[in-house]
Amino acid sequence: MKLKLLLFILISFVCIKGFSQDPMASIKKSKAEKDKDEQKLNAKGKAEYDKAKAEFKNLQNATFELAPNEIVNGDLKGLLGLSNEKPDEKLAATQNEENKKNQKEINAKLKKDSKNDKADLNFDAKASPPVGASWTDSYYWNSAYHTPVKNQGWSCGSCWAFATCAAFEHTYKKWWGIQLDLSEQDMVACGVTCWGFDAGSCERGGFTEAALEYMRCKGVASEASYPYTATSGPCYVRAKFKSAYTWGRIAYYYQRDWIKYFITIYGSVTTSMKAGISTFQSYGGGVYNGYPSNINVFDIDHVVTIVGWYEPWYCWIIKNSWGTGWGPYGGYAYVRYDNCNIGNLVNYVHPNY
Repeated sequence: MKLKLLLFILISFVCIKGFSQDPMASIKKSKAEKDKDEQKLNAKGKAEYDKAKAEFKNLQNATFELAPNEIVNGDLKGLLGLSNEKPDEKLAATQNEENKKNQKEINAKLKKDSKNDKADLNFDAKASPPVGASWTDSYYWNSAYHTPVKNQGWSCGSCWAFATCAAFEHTYKKWWGIQLDLSEQDMVACGVTCWGFDAGSCERGGFTEAALEYMRCKGVASEASYPYTATSGPCYVRAKFKSAYTWGRIAYYYQRDWIKYFITIYGSVTTSMKAGISTFQSYGGGVYNGYPSNINVFDIDHVVTIVGWYEPWYCWIIKNSWGTGWGPYGGYAYVRYDNCNIGNLVNYVHPNY
């Protein structure tokens, strides 16, 4: 009788509180691996890591840890790459208006391509996602849809190109089960849209939405035909491998439920965020909460893909482009919903087969 009562209490507690286990625990680095990472730091890297530890001490209620990694050995500014210029609002607004006009056609193609009869995008920003969709789940993490974490390198501010390609690759793999490897170099060296807008370069950074428009109107080459060199040019003519059917901005302002809904359909989305922070660059696990979001949505300097969320920890799961050595999860991280201005400027892409 006592045993039954104990089991009842335990089950009730789990049902009420839920599990708070780490969804990425299976890929987390061991202490021995972290110790090896510290041995790889050069003089600059050690100084940067010490700086991060000093800043960490001043944080209150931190829910993350620090760990050494090789990225702090080089030029940290080159790891960012979002242009200091504001995004082209006309480009985003025009694309969203086109999507609204063609909503019926887009939804029909979405249902067919995603093989999801429940997929239904309402382009009215004030509407709510369909009730009962999996965005209401407590967590979303499916690495089966992901492609390998890449490394943009210290010398090229090309995060926008890497995030754009990753989002396209994830959606393609989720819908058709085929793993692609798109050319970020094509975007960096040749990424001028049909409107004549340059998506970006290594030196000045770039714009996610211009990169998406380049995918839509011109297409993108494969990595095999146009390998990454971390340089802004010259542009070489290469056959286009894949193209986007459409793309869009989920919301100019924060709509967490819609972001989740799009992730469940497309597999991932791109987001701008603030990452030029010592404690973020030396992220060592847990939920990053070292830079509370503010009202300036343009207080951002980096682009990543959001690949999931974990509601018990109140956070997004992101995929970065700083190589598998960054962080304890092989290039992935947890970022608290209300930190780093993450989730304000978010985009999705619908690939052509």
